[in-house]
Amino acid sequence: MDRLENEIINTIRCYSMIPEGSDVAVGFSGGADSLCLLYVLHRLRRLLRINRLLAVHVNHNLRGMEAERDESFSREFCLDQGIEFKAVSVDVAGLSESSGMSTEEAGRKLRYEALRSSIGSEGIIAVAHHADDSAETILLNLARGTGFRGAAGILPARAGIIRPLIRTSRGDILAYLDRRGLSYVTDSTNLQNDYTRNVIRNSILPLFREHVNSRVSEHLLDFGSYCREADDFFRSEAKDFLEECSELEGHILRLKKKEMKEKPQIIRRYVIIEAFRRLDIPLKDLTSAHFEAVDGAVFAGRGYHVDLPGGVCVEDTYKETCIFKREG
Repeated sequence: MDRLENEIINTIRCYSMIPEGSDVAVGFSGGADSLCLLYVLHRLRRLLRINRLLAVHVNHNLRGMEAERDESFSREFCLDQGIEFKAVSVDVAGLSESSGMSTEEAGRKLRYEALRSSIGSEGIIAVAHHADDSAETILLNLARGTGFRGAAGILPARAGIIRPLIRTSRGDILAYLDRRGLSYVTDSTNLQNDYTRNVIRNSILPLFREHVNSRVSEHLLDFGSYCREADDFFRSEAKDFLEECSELEGHILRLKKKEMKEKPQIIRRYVIIEAFRRLDIPLKDLTSAHFEAVDGAVFAGRGYHVDLPGGVCVEDTYKETCIFKREG
């Protein structure tokens, strides 16, 4: 077995990505990464005991003749390899315009919807994010501002979506395809620095590799792994605290002040995050003002009241800090 194939099998087994007898849909663009993933899963299908392997090509209708070329190439590759193939056409530009989403966001939403509908609610979606993609994500999130979760990079598996190449570098993927004599298509937009991620991929990381450390992606992944462990630990601590020292009454969450004061600030921060989760308040709407308001209430006296964006309110009583969202 090829070294890369063995690496991918170890990743799949390490994260229990594909239970025996699973149906798996691979997001297949025809590019190097997804072609490598599809080809390896096809070769290892019996060993992994995959019941059904489906290649799903999503045409975003953004690149004209190049997109038509990619779909034709993907179809022919699957026909040649004996892999079940499905092409789906989506209107990314239309969704972007009507929803206010960026083109990237709209494309991601429609792509995953197409994959899920193609394989069914119980099936597994396999996508071709690799180690360098995760390193790019970590660097991007650090630059924008993030906590441990964002610094953890791309998760290997979550909610029925798996990434078997997440420990494999882009260089190893290309070398494997070369050894196998496999050709692939190249999305010209990936070579342009019109998107922030492309700037990191095409300019910043290469500079780091040349001038700082050639193993920068590997070190960023190690850092991301540490951050994931820290995030899991602090979330667990926060959940335990809420079980013991909070009470949810309808749409009001009450936190015990004395016990909150005794916790380190980072634990209090995670408690606040989990509190907002329990109140079904979108985490994407949280700002530093939300954290400061709740943390301030913990140390304030009776009568403290703050109105926050999104209809969220924080109030203080003698022994409790209350968080709730105004109805309507």
